Amino acid sequence: MTRFPDVVIIVRSKKNFANIGKFRIMGSAGPCRRFLKVGAPVRDLILCLLQNGFTASEQGDVGVFYRPRK
Repeated sequence: MTRFPDVVIIVRSKKNFANIGKFRIMGSAGPCRRFLKVGAPVRDLILCLLQNGFTASEQGDVGVFYRPRK
């Protein structure tokens, strides 16, 4: 049985591009949940996700991060 990947979608804030405006988690965000807060810096979250096996796909103000589940 194939398991769906973990996916985190981040929309950057329109007021401050360096901060999180909205987010959505499908599956698990692993140890990075503490960085997932509206208004929190995007940079800290991205570094955490990448260090924990997520792959990034970013386009404009939307970032999609995914990792296969084991």
